[in-house]
Amino acid sequence: MSNRRLGLALPWALVLALLAALAWSLPAGGQDRRAVNRVGSFYVTEAEQAWLDAHKDLRLGVWLGSPPVVFRGSDGSIQGMSPAYVDIVIRKLGLTPTRVRASSFPALWELAKAGEVDMVGALPGAPEHESDMLVSEPYLLLPIVVATRADYPFISGLKDLSGKVVAVAAGHVPAMRIPRDHPAIQLMPVASSEEGLRALVSGRASALVAPEAAIAYLARERGISNIRIAAITEYSSRLSIGVRKDWPVLLTLVNRALASITKEERTGIRDYWTVLHDSQWVGRPQVWRMVGLVLAGAMLLLSLFFLWNRRLTREIAQRKLAEAEYRRAHEATQRIIESADIIIVGLDYAGHVRLFNRAGETVTGYARDEILGRNWFELVVPKERFPFVWDEFSRLVNEGPRGVADTFESPILTKSGETRHILWRNSVTGDDEELATISYGTDITNRLHAEEELRLTQFAVDNAAMGVFRVRPSGRIVYANLTGARMLGYTRSELRRMVVADVTSAVTRETWPDLWARLKEDQVVTLESVVRGKDETSLAVEVSAYHLLFKGTEVAIAFVFDISERKRVETLREDVERLVRHDLRSPTLAVQTLFTLFDRADNLTSDQRELLESVKQASRRMLNIIDMSRALYKMEAGTYTLYPVPVDLLAVAESVLDDLRPVLRASSVSMAVNLSGEPAGPDNVFMVRSEELLCYALLSNLIKNAVEASPQGSTVTLNMRAADEHVITVHNAGAIPEAIRSTFFEKYVTAGKRQGTGLGTYTAKLIATTLGGSISFTTSESQGTTMTLRLPVH
Repeated sequence: MSNRRLGLALPWALVLALLAALAWSLPAGGQDRRAVNRVGSFYVTEAEQAWLDAHKDLRLGVWLGSPPVVFRGSDGSIQGMSPAYVDIVIRKLGLTPTRVRASSFPALWELAKAGEVDMVGALPGAPEHESDMLVSEPYLLLPIVVATRADYPFISGLKDLSGKVVAVAAGHVPAMRIPRDHPAIQLMPVASSEEGLRALVSGRASALVAPEAAIAYLARERGISNIRIAAITEYSSRLSIGVRKDWPVLLTLVNRALASITKEERTGIRDYWTVLHDSQWVGRPQVWRMVGLVLAGAMLLLSLFFLWNRRLTREIAQRKLAEAEYRRAHEATQRIIESADIIIVGLDYAGHVRLFNRAGETVTGYARDEILGRNWFELVVPKERFPFVWDEFSRLVNEGPRGVADTFESPILTKSGETRHILWRNSVTGDDEELATISYGTDITNRLHAEEELRLTQFAVDNAAMGVFRVRPSGRIVYANLTGARMLGYTRSELRRMVVADVTSAVTRETWPDLWARLKEDQVVTLESVVRGKDETSLAVEVSAYHLLFKGTEVAIAFVFDISERKRVETLREDVERLVRHDLRSPTLAVQTLFTLFDRADNLTSDQRELLESVKQASRRMLNIIDMSRALYKMEAGTYTLYPVPVDLLAVAESVLDDLRPVLRASSVSMAVNLSGEPAGPDNVFMVRSEELLCYALLSNLIKNAVEASPQGSTVTLNMRAADEHVITVHNAGAIPEAIRSTFFEKYVTAGKRQGTGLGTYTAKLIATTLGGSISFTTSESQGTTMTLRLPVH
């Protein structure tokens, strides 16, 4: 009986010994995963826990550096010393981050500056980084060394590499410090230490500056023996955790979590990524622990015979559990396949469909029972593409994934006959019975259409009728379309090396910041300028510039129009108008003077004097029109100078009415002139400070428009009153057509008049603005129209 008990106890003792050896020799990575669940010296206050609960789903930025610090493992996961520390911090804080991967640290840093990540797990120590993120205490310090080929001459440090090509990882400490400390060294920026090692071995670089751990690890893993550590630099790589600027609470918690990591945990991480891969392994205690594990396993084999019967029962139960787990996994896989938003199709060796998901039904329009068992290539592949696609499928089946490209773009025909463009990724199942390949297709039709639209837009911008330029805040021209380049006589590449001040004398490097500040404040700036071509010729242009903010980057888009022909025509028009005004004014003055002399004669009859007065008034109106046209031109150009004098508006109104008597009689419209609502008498005055010519033109346009818009037999009322400002109103019974109300005061806007020019209200508004006043209207079918002119009281 005692022997039987001894026989049963011995295997269990061996099992316990094995488990003890296993726990003793477990790699540091395993120790790390158990340790992070212990609280230790780490604590979180209630307020901090509330903050963590609200922000636990943060975005963690990770990047692919060089092993053993941070790199992609064979299973595709991010591994290394840095991720081990970050995992401890994540578990201690109870966070469930979404990892945002970047191919390099510069790429990740751009994401961090753009606010695309909340935390960076491996942030190289540099003062430049502290301006954009909060930086934790360093958790990893790695000495940086110089590696050369074994046959390279002896060096004592970086100073011996002057004039030599030295590979450095972009964005890391050496890449930022060496140009300042050793400017004579020719840097070769590389994406990672591994790429730098290849450059060193191939002879493209004389040396590699990188962390010693990365160089040693890569040399062992790649079997490189012809390099050596030649010198130690004055730099070291300090890795910290970066936190977004507005989360100081998280920085405090991260520092606390890092501080709570024990010395044993840190040693375990270091040993796991260095000891197990170190060529000097014989003297390591961990190796002897592994030897103990092997011996314990051998002892365990001796006891397997005694445990065989008991294990049979246990294996049967485990097999049932495994079958149930397999069923659950199979069902989960089916759910994943069905819920995927990409096409998943499985084909046998003849090309018949054996697997088809819901997304495939949606894209192709075929129901599952319509497509299963049918030949995929005959059903959905366009005939002209059939030979090429079948050849790709055959090579995939016969040669495996290495025989074809990773991705394969090929169109398909839907059930309705529509062509959809699909980007395929293929895999070989190795199932000799039924399923040969599984393909995963992403519908990129809309993306291709968007890309085509983008190309068309770019083509339209490049060939637009006006010049289009994109300018940075510094004034640097970063884009010019073909028209803009031809306008200035430069090539587009030449313009990209120039600034705005190089092409126009109106803007200098000193005045550009003021112009940019104005554009940033107003958002849109339109101005006329003169640009200077490559051949030193000048060109008059109109520039409309817009300030834009694209993904945090300021940029200006400028549209440049050639107005040299317009300027020539305007100058010609001004010359013609000036000549016409001069040639008309002189004879008109002569006529007016002549008839003034006639008026002094004593032998004229009353009819002759009335006719003479009519001619004098007509010549006076002609002079007013000539003088007013010159004044309006200056008002439009912004060069008119006002010389105000006291003017009686009632007297001006009487003069206007005298000139409009024929119009009033022809339209059967009467006129009423009021002062503060009461009829104006012959002794009343209404004084304003203005110019009589402007007042005459202003009232003449308003009253004439009102008379022409009034129904026959109605009355036009002119009312003047003084308060804080002079208010002059003109009312008529007609209504302004709704179609022109929004543009009533614009140039050439008219409706319902055979000979209307659309200049009356435009002229009135221009004069009112020149006098420092304003003009507006109210109109309706029931109340008629009231024009309200407001002039300041000087």
